[in-house]
Amino acid sequence: MNYFIEIELLSDGDIPVNFLWEKIYPQIHLALVEIRKDGKSNVGVSFPKYDAEKFQLGNVIRFFAKTRVELENLRLKNSCSRLLDYLRISTIEEVPLDVLGYCYFSRHRVKTKSSLTRLIRRKAKRENMSYEDALSFYSGKEKGTSRLPFVRIRSQSTNSSPYPLLIEKVEASGLHDGAFSTYGLSSSSSVPLF
Repeated sequence: MNYFIEIELLSDGDIPVNFLWEKIYPQIHLALVEIRKDGKSNVGVSFPKYDAEKFQLGNVIRFFAKTRVELENLRLKNSCSRLLDYLRISTIEEVPLDVLGYCYFSRHRVKTKSSLTRLIRRKAKRENMSYEDALSFYSGKEKGTSRLPFVRIRSQSTNSSPYPLLIEKVEASGLHDGAFSTYGLSSSSSVPLF
């Protein structure tokens, strides 16, 4: 990751940061969808003011790419044109050489009761065990909850009801190259911290 661009959400007393995230993240997602290849993107995101203890993403999102052109292709000012009064978009800059470290920002999915039932059936089939044995393996693992920061998203393609896009931050041992989802997230590709 050689270049970055940053968006700062400018909230005030009337408009909270969470409301702005709900408006801007779908636009970011659509911009990343437009530049993807084979369902993946070469642009990753980070949240420099991420605070898991306070359950907050903060008010800044950074986009990282290997080339300046990849960030220019995002066309963030066009994608977020209706929200420009509430945003500050930086210019494209080089990633500093003295970064603090690297991390993964990935999507976290909470196991629901239906997915738990599916996991039990899957374990029984894959490990050639009875349903009861697989059920006992997962006993006590009921529908989960999460205290991770999130953005409430509504799918543009399926027009589904809003769902929380839970975002988890995990430290990485170094820079790991790879692809990112159309949310800019990855559990195997890291981004720099600074």
